[in-house]
Amino acid sequence: MQRTFWDAVRLSLGRSFAERRQMALRIRFVSLVAGLASLATVVLSVTPTRVLAQSGNPDPRQLPVATTAQVPLTTAYDAVKVPSMAAGSWYLDPTTNVKVYKLTSATFPTANSTGWRHDYAEGNNEISLPHTGTTRTIFVRVATYGNFWLFDFTPGVGVSNPRQLVAPFAPGGSIRDQEFTFSNDPATPYYAYVANGTDIIRIDVRGSSPTHVDGNGWPVLGEGNATWLSNGENDAFFVWMRNSDGAVVGYEPGTATKKVYAGTNASLINEPRMGKSAASRYVGMTLNVPDVNGLQGWNWTSNTSSFHQSNPPPFAHVANLRDRWYGSNFTASFPQHFVKWDPTTQTFTNLSGPSVSSAFHGSGMWVQPSTAPDDQWAIFTHYGSLSPIIDFGNAGWLAPGAIVFITANGQRRILAHPYNTSGTYEFLSFPKLAPDGKYVLFTSNMNGSGRSDVFLAELPAATNSPAPPTGLLVR
Repeated sequence: MQRTFWDAVRLSLGRSFAERRQMALRIRFVSLVAGLASLATVVLSVTPTRVLAQSGNPDPRQLPVATTAQVPLTTAYDAVKVPSMAAGSWYLDPTTNVKVYKLTSATFPTANSTGWRHDYAEGNNEISLPHTGTTRTIFVRVATYGNFWLFDFTPGVGVSNPRQLVAPFAPGGSIRDQEFTFSNDPATPYYAYVANGTDIIRIDVRGSSPTHVDGNGWPVLGEGNATWLSNGENDAFFVWMRNSDGAVVGYEPGTATKKVYAGTNASLINEPRMGKSAASRYVGMTLNVPDVNGLQGWNWTSNTSSFHQSNPPPFAHVANLRDRWYGSNFTASFPQHFVKWDPTTQTFTNLSGPSVSSAFHGSGMWVQPSTAPDDQWAIFTHYGSLSPIIDFGNAGWLAPGAIVFITANGQRRILAHPYNTSGTYEFLSFPKLAPDGKYVLFTSNMNGSGRSDVFLAELPAATNSPAPPTGLLVR
């Protein structure tokens, strides 16, 4: 019987990750040529040389170094038949062997022929911290701006307990995007915050239906028509934007202190992006015309305008971190380069390239309180097609079409390819990190299958082996 690489991978389901890696590196397949059997060794030049562990703290350094040669491997991906996989099952990314869970389907969390999606890549948590053993809760939605669902995910087990969010626990603002966020506080991993059209409330997501949890600064009355609802480390600080008047609000629940930005360029704000630090209260705001994609900073603590910087580099689609923002200068020459902003010094610094695309989304949702600011990880991904080569030509893009981890200090690592060909906004990949960095959520139409589903890529964990030599890094 002739076996392919993916037949062997499917036979490895249920084994430990280390066993699967060892199996993948030993794969041989039998080829029948002119009635004669011959053995051919498959050399998997794109697989990482490290064993990827499943437990412990996430460590992107265990992933392969990102290169310009790591294009999507569509033949291998299509052979897995991802569209027909059940919700809760998983496959191995063809390039990195990272485990990718399929979370939704045509029948889960409920019957849905149009497909599933999630919110924008940055701002609100859509993956909870683990709250019942290793079980987490996931937030998804259908294509329309409504019909929101929660369900539970347990690694190694699958998905369960689907329940629809309905009023007053469902997002209810006029935008209905980024109006729900899970807690960043490890002490309350089962809490979430919802702008329900009237107020911003705190809820407990466990069980078959959510419950109100009032107190400690919640609810915030009269702020329910909000979007860009974001929370920082330990839920010590929240930021949102009012749909009614475009005003940006910063809120400290521990003291029940609410401030509305009224400083320089207050009428030009397009979207707010908060820093993740529990100690500082910096907000970076992307501006509209005439200063399109410029940056206006706000020091919420002193309630002063700070750090106004006009484009370029554009402050757009950036990743929000602790006292840092990472972005990419899409106005520079191909293949462009990354950028970091430091609100504490009110400066920006051009980082090394190449970038992932001129059309990219960044995500810095992983709260990393013990990591040096420039060693914090964020992810960047092309959007609008399978690969930036399709849209912008083969200009030397980094890991074309893949989800790429970067740091300001030069790390560049490839996680997986979303295999999403959609150019429809609601069904863009929008890869988004979990608040503890262990997973990345993304949407994919599975290489143009005709429907979209939501997936969860699992990061490798730290090992006792030394970090890769710095000579492998992009600087």
